[in-house]
Amino acid sequence: MQITSTPPPAAGTIQWTIQTDGAIYSSPAIEEGTVYFGSDDHWLYAAETVSGELKWKFETQGLVRSRPAIADGIVYFASDDGDLYAVEARSGIEKWRLNIGNDSFPRVLPVEREWDYLQSSPVVAEGLVHIGSADGSLYAVDAQTGKEKWRFTTEARVRSSPAVAEGIVYIGSWDGNIYAVDAQTGQEKWRFDTNGTYRPVQPSPTIDHGIVYCGSRNPWLYALDAKTGEEIWRYGYNGSWVESSAVIAEGVVYIGSSDIRVLNAIDAQTGKLKWAFPTKSYAWSSPAFAEGVVYIGGTYYGSPYFYAVDAQTGQEKWHLSTGKSLEKNSTLSGVVSSPITAEGLVFFGGLDGKFYAVVK
Repeated sequence: MQITSTPPPAAGTIQWTIQTDGAIYSSPAIEEGTVYFGSDDHWLYAAETVSGELKWKFETQGLVRSRPAIADGIVYFASDDGDLYAVEARSGIEKWRLNIGNDSFPRVLPVEREWDYLQSSPVVAEGLVHIGSADGSLYAVDAQTGKEKWRFTTEARVRSSPAVAEGIVYIGSWDGNIYAVDAQTGQEKWRFDTNGTYRPVQPSPTIDHGIVYCGSRNPWLYALDAKTGEEIWRYGYNGSWVESSAVIAEGVVYIGSSDIRVLNAIDAQTGKLKWAFPTKSYAWSSPAFAEGVVYIGGTYYGSPYFYAVDAQTGQEKWHLSTGKSLEKNSTLSGVVSSPITAEGLVFFGGLDGKFYAVVK
């Protein structure tokens, strides 16, 4: 008897895709074998991670660019129609919605006109949903009832997504500040002024070992004391915006850039560069780290790539090309969505409207 076997697919092989009717800026979230993501076609999607089988989709009246958050069987996400939504993770049935003012500052399209392409994503902690809004506020909402508990107001729109650690919410604003706010009361603890010519703080803060890491259009990457907001170090990007949010793994900060088009690996304690990988495109996507590999997307004119990069050496392991943006009048292509890994796959959305599951 002859036994034959099929070799496993090579890394970088597309396992499955879902085609939507809009560009995908939304980053995915995964829970219990289901991946959730939004699209500019106004829908939130839920699909089986291994097969890509669509489980359900939920329609809003605006672009869905936030990364969903899942807690206690509920999916939370925002839309440009102004609302924060809570829907059942299994069925997609709406539990509640709350207008948080995302429609108060209409987005100017295409993205090249104002480079205002992000949408704040929710974070759930201690029974509260924390999320920023285009109306300039950081909201805290009861996760079960959808009732607003408090809001903290900045001086400009908030596209940064909050991070919560030890009872403090950290978030950036287009007013150029990074804020630390008490998670239960909404009282400001401290703020750090990036004081740049290009003031918006688009990325989301990342907290690790008592340090807040956050980039700016200033353009610097900052490391701040999480308790006081005092600067520990900064790393300069030679005039390039820092749009990517940092991922910290094994003492290294992995973060993309904009105009200088690199993925950097920076020592988390000293702020010294370890290596720089040329993405040849705007690395607005925030990296994912898994099993010694860093994954990041790029967006640019032509045919930019999604990359897998060796975390130790900064050498490319593989890359994948995606299609042109479905956003009307936009000349960009590639990936803005931040990847996530599970089940031996890496998941991300493309500006071509496809959601990708790719072998790691």
